[in-house]
Amino acid sequence: MKGKFIVIVGPSASGKTELVSVLVKKVPGSARLITMTTRPRRPNETHEKDYFFITKAEFEKRIEGGDFFEYAEVYGNLYGSSKKILDSFLQKFKYVFAIIDVQGAQTLKSKIKDAHTIFIRPGSIDDIRTRLIKVRKGIDEDELKKRIETAEHELSLASTFDAVVDNKEGRFDDAVESVMKIISSL
Repeated sequence: MKGKFIVIVGPSASGKTELVSVLVKKVPGSARLITMTTRPRRPNETHEKDYFFITKAEFEKRIEGGDFFEYAEVYGNLYGSSKKILDSFLQKFKYVFAIIDVQGAQTLKSKIKDAHTIFIRPGSIDDIRTRLIKVRKGIDEDELKKRIETAEHELSLASTFDAVVDNKEGRFDDAVESVMKIISSL
């Protein structure tokens, strides 16, 4: 049996990671596809659980070897998803969730036609700003401004994905239920 590939997409601080963490616990036979990145590990992250943290040289070697079905540079760091890991997960699990940025998800949609993409839309740009300040303690103004500008652009692309789910501040459980309804209809 081949599982269904569900890609959770959205701007920075839209709640993608938290949403997928809950979905993996609530949806039987599911797993999260772990992506690779060159960005430094944050204090609360674990290698091979949150990401595969690799060097830029290793990442570039994998690009040359054709290991990724999608990859993108985001805020100066490289992120990518392994074809081999995805194929293995789709054989083992009924549902495979991936958390991919908007740029990477657009590339993915052109390469994996049966992937289901769900865009997570935060309530407002102010919600994103508040979440970024809360989650990324010590974020400087330039980085915050860059992420807000990128989020505004990404929000304009929401309708290009298969479904859009609102994750307004204080309504996280509603977002989870909306995604679960979409999954049950696949």
